[in-house]
Amino acid sequence: MKHAAILITLVILAGQITAPSHSTEHEAPVSHGDVPSSVVSCGNDDAAHFKYHENESHIIHWYEWWYANIRGEEQDIIIMFFTFGNLNCPLSRVVGVFAALLDDEECIESLTCRPLMDFTLDYERCNVTIGGNRFYEENGTFVITYRKDDFSVVMTIEPQGMPFTTVRELEGWQWGGWHVGAPYGTGNATVRYNGNTFEVRGNAYHDHNWGMSRKRQLNWDWSEFFIGNGSIVYGAAGNRELKGGIHYVDENTHIFIREDKAHIDYVEWGRINGFKKPTKMHMYGEDENLRVDLYIELEKAYVLGFGAMGKPYLRGRAYGEVSVNGVTKSVNATGFYEHHGGFG
Repeated sequence: MKHAAILITLVILAGQITAPSHSTEHEAPVSHGDVPSSVVSCGNDDAAHFKYHENESHIIHWYEWWYANIRGEEQDIIIMFFTFGNLNCPLSRVVGVFAALLDDEECIESLTCRPLMDFTLDYERCNVTIGGNRFYEENGTFVITYRKDDFSVVMTIEPQGMPFTTVRELEGWQWGGWHVGAPYGTGNATVRYNGNTFEVRGNAYHDHNWGMSRKRQLNWDWSEFFIGNGSIVYGAAGNRELKGGIHYVDENTHIFIREDKAHIDYVEWGRINGFKKPTKMHMYGEDENLRVDLYIELEKAYVLGFGAMGKPYLRGRAYGEVSVNGVTKSVNATGFYEHHGGFG
């Protein structure tokens, strides 16, 4: 199922990591109307946030979404529940769900997004309903159900690793929050399409993003790689100055390397469906208790959207070394990564 490229661009690429930077620092939660000036930890991080900012002057630039993926042996699946704009005004909001089953032969995509669509947001926990489709947490498990016409998904994620949250100022009034509720985990999805049933099982990831920004002015990098008994998650975003860094997460640990000590070198570039994308990157950095030295190479490039206007969505392989608390481990892992903007 192919859909209008402009909506795919908005949903998938205008934001997968608009989510700004990350840290192990924790401060008081942001109060209503405040613009975060530093990294903070908020309560109820995977719940909705819109009502806490609905009276701010730039609310038309609001974004919030819940994203998840599972990487299987033969197929991958991604899904995203999204809200954009002033949610109190039916004429200035966009809400919907995007899902895609990805394999070497075809990207089967489904988009539910229409005017005046019903939705409910829970401000106490992860519990979102859009057009009768749900993304929620129950007894520690994330559950996602989606159906449109002859395409349906039932997906569960058992999260592992320490969740982390940051909220950070970008430029002027722009800011963003990022909660990684499942830095890694195991996932199962049953996808039915056109009379066929697909089972996807493998490593899984989930995050939640919110904030206010001009969608076409942000640059960002993002990647996540499961490395055995932990995960490397990288994110950096900004207009002219990128803020972010490298996270290592396992069951008992969350260590962060800030942007001034974390680096991405773009080693090789390629054209994918007309878009310039890195096909090989060097990620490295070192701080107390954590050293990362990884290369990321493009493994698969999916194209989401309509024909020649479809946007690349990248799966890569990371290899190299990660040292945690003086213990060095070799890395050879697959994961998703994204690069958007004019830097590099």
